[in-house]
Amino acid sequence: MTEIIIIGDPRDCALETLVKDVLAKTYRVVYIKDNTLSVFGSGYELVFFDCRSPVLAGISAPVIVAKRSAVLPASLPQNSTVIVNADDGNQIDAVRRSGSFAVECGFSPTSTVSFSSESEDKLVISLNRSVTALSGRQIQPLEIPVSKHGADDYTLMSFTALRLLLDDYESELGKLI
Repeated sequence: MTEIIIIGDPRDCALETLVKDVLAKTYRVVYIKDNTLSVFGSGYELVFFDCRSPVLAGISAPVIVAKRSAVLPASLPQNSTVIVNADDGNQIDAVRRSGSFAVECGFSPTSTVSFSSESEDKLVISLNRSVTALSGRQIQPLEIPVSKHGADDYTLMSFTALRLLLDDYESELGKLI
C-alpha cells in the first residue's frame, strides 16, 4: 500500500478525476475525501487522502501532491516526496524547510517536470532530470505525450509526476497516453 496525500481546495476535482479514470485501471484506488471513502479498480493498493490542510503526524514517507494553489502545512514528514507548483514560492519554501524531496512542476525548463508542446487535446510532458521512483528505479529524462482529459496544464504535470514516482509505466515510457 502506498499513501498519497493531495493538498488543496477540495472543490478542485481535476486530479481526483484523473486518479479515478486512469489509475483505477491498474490499481486498487482507495480515495478519501470529505469523510467519504470510495474504492475503484483492483491490484496494488493506493490510498489517497484529499483535503485542504492535513494533519501529517504518524504518516511516514508519503507522497504529497500539492494542487496549484495549495497551502502546505508548516511541518512535512522528512522522508516524504512532495510534488509542488514550481511557480508558487510558498510551496517551494515549505518543502525546502522540511528537508523533503521536491518534484517541481512548472512552465520553466529548469523545473523537474514541465511541458514542451501542446495541442488541443494533448500535452507533451517533459521530465527534465532523472528521478527515483518509489520502486527504486531511476527514471531518466524523457518526454511523454498525455491526453488532456479536460485538466489544466499544472494538474497534468503533477499527475504525470505522480505516475512516474509510482513507476506506473512499467518501463514502457514511450507508450504513455
